Amino acid sequence: MFKMKHAFTAIAILYSFSCSSNKGPDKKISNAQSVIELFDGKSLGIWEEIQFGEENDTKVRVENEKIIFDRGDPLAGIVINDPGFEPPDDEYEIILKARKVDGRDFFCALTFPVPEKNSCCTFVAGGWGGQVTGLSNIDYLDANRNTTRSTLNYDHDRWYIIRVEVTYGRIRCWIDNRLVTNCLIADKHISMRPGPIEKCKPFGVASYETKVEFESIVLRRVLTNN
Repeated sequence: MFKMKHAFTAIAILYSFSCSSNKGPDKKISNAQSVIELFDGKSLGIWEEIQFGEENDTKVRVENEKIIFDRGDPLAGIVINDPGFEPPDDEYEIILKARKVDGRDFFCALTFPVPEKNSCCTFVAGGWGGQVTGLSNIDYLDANRNTTRSTLNYDHDRWYIIRVEVTYGRIRCWIDNRLVTNCLIADKHISMRPGPIEKCKPFGVASYETKVEFESIVLRRVLTNN
């Protein structure tokens, strides 16, 4: 399977951003801003743990240069806690490296903004019992019921590269080098599945009753031919 080397360098310049922003395609950006490393291996940094329940029960920690989610009850997760954060461009991709340690449901639900739709969406890897993969929500249907649905077997104790690419009119998602989602969105309603997962907006990562480790999280501009 495809393996990525994670020698990313980044200079992050943060501006105002939310799921309700809608910026046009003419935004200019320098190469220095094109990559943002979201985890330095030392601390959560701009991330904060999400309290999905009423109790302030810690499920997230940084250890051995990894972000570790213990099994949630049912959810565990993190969200970017800087209200002035935005991606390097309206067309961007987020790449993370994740390992499912224990559990039988999704080990990665990656929430991200879709600027042209003034909304957010979630890419789910391993939901509904451990195999369902897709986007929640497309035309008000979650990943288990819409056309992005696929099923994959996810092994425990194996690192996966998860990549989500947002461009005008399209969302694409990969597991390692396998394209698992290629969704044209121009005529579709994009939203999130109602419920606790909405706490992940605008950028967040969650797991469901599953222990998981993350080794890197990188956000970068989608490079296009001029």
